[in-house]
Amino acid sequence: MKTTCLCAAALFAGLAAAQVPIDQEPRHHIEFANDALRVISPQIPPGDTTLEHIHMRDETTICIHGSSTRGKPHDGEWGKPGMSCVPGNAGLTEYTGKPRSHTVQNVGSELFRLFLVENERESGWQNNPALATPGLKVLRENRSFRIYDADFSGPGPIEHVHEVPAVVLLVAGEANAGAKKLEQPGQWTLVPAGEKHHVTAAADARVLEIEVR
Repeated sequence: MKTTCLCAAALFAGLAAAQVPIDQEPRHHIEFANDALRVISPQIPPGDTTLEHIHMRDETTICIHGSSTRGKPHDGEWGKPGMSCVPGNAGLTEYTGKPRSHTVQNVGSELFRLFLVENERESGWQNNPALATPGLKVLRENRSFRIYDADFSGPGPIEHVHEVPAVVLLVAGEANAGAKKLEQPGQWTLVPAGEKHHVTAAADARVLEIEVR
């Protein structure tokens, strides 16, 4: 009986060791972190496979560059390869209180790149009202995030203020977010809560503003 228990304990320890926190997964590049949020850039080259990694906090992911991928949940089987994500497509997942681990493999021929924002709150997400700023439209939202799509076909969004921290992300084209010039897809800037800011861009640019609630 003692030998059986020791074997089971060793097996469990091995499984736990096989899973790494997201910030220890080499393809998930931590670009910024504070008490409120983390900005992460997952990049998986063609034919590459991540380590099995754990998602612990609510997060939003924005597609920057697509490639066909497949995933394998912990103790599960590989899923079927999916179609390449479309740049700008946004996903919202509530992992806080329900952590999950998985492995991702890039089975396509292009770099798979996401933009990931993690909300570090364990509870007490802020129920702030959506902005009524012309030129900003709510794209998606949940308890932890509200994502706005900026429209530059006209004058563009006027100067405005978010009640919570916000990340301004360039998906396509070029833009100016305050004093910062965003020139490549995936570039971003953080706007502190309560700070006035103004984003300008050409009509063909794509910019998202992500409130971290």
